[in-house]
Amino acid sequence: MNLRALILHGPIGGGKTARSLELADRAGEKGLHVMGVASIRVMEGGETVAYDGLDLASGSRFPLVLLGERAGPSDWVKLGPWKYSFSEQGFSRANKLLAEAASKISERSLVIVDEYGHIEMIGRGLYPGLVDVVEAMRGGGFLAITCRTDKVDALLQLLSPFKQVLVLEADRPDFWDTLGDSFI
Repeated sequence: MNLRALILHGPIGGGKTARSLELADRAGEKGLHVMGVASIRVMEGGETVAYDGLDLASGSRFPLVLLGERAGPSDWVKLGPWKYSFSEQGFSRANKLLAEAASKISERSLVIVDEYGHIEMIGRGLYPGLVDVVEAMRGGGFLAITCRTDKVDALLQLLSPFKQVLVLEADRPDFWDTLGDSFI
């Protein structure tokens, strides 16, 4: 069976996470086992100050990303030129959740990976867990990945062994009509 994958793309604040959470709800209503990680934006005074990981199976949240000047010295790592620091513990937990999802994938599973971004492009962040899920999905199931539009080609390359990859802009008004019954 071919991988059934959906890439949800758009700009920062373009509704990728909201759409993936809607997708998780709809999949759950259809009886699918929903697993994976969503990145929940934390705002203060109109500014993004952090992103928390959300375990889609349990609903628990944990720190993933924090503005660099707010990060303490112990668990937070600065990567590249970005203004954020990254929680080693948080990403370790997220990757364990994705590895666990990979071990439980079945025809009636949806795994969501939110989001494939700059650090995943360099093999860090959620990349190891995403690779585990992609490899495990050779036997079936559904996968939804969010990314900024400029990362779509990299994701398509990662998913190149599989024929069924649908690419949709997260905020398109006819999203659900376009998705139809072709996914989940």
